[in-house]
Amino acid sequence: MDIEVLPRNFTGAEVSQRMQSDEKSNPYKTGLPDSIQKQLADDYANLFTLFLKYRDQISRVTMWGVHDGQSWLNGWPIRGRTNYPLLFDRQGKPKPAFYSVIALKSSK
Repeated sequence: MDIEVLPRNFTGAEVSQRMQSDEKSNPYKTGLPDSIQKQLADDYANLFTLFLKYRDQISRVTMWGVHDGQSWLNGWPIRGRTNYPLLFDRQGKPKPAFYSVIALKSSK
């Protein structure tokens, strides 16, 4: 799993689909603003809360990469686009999303 933070004009993950590049399609070239970091952290916390609720039916959660620099979403569906969908940044450091997931364990 991963959580895309960039705009897209279609749903799904058909890798042959592409979008035209424009100014609005790659808004975070140099990093995520705090508000988007918080939204990503909240989204991860909400998903993992759901996973914990149904933990008797879920044996594992697989991430689509370890850090943002490895994400398949970089360059898709627009070549050259920078995405931030994972729990660790491009330097391998934990993002607020990581801490939001870890906090769930201590609250259970």
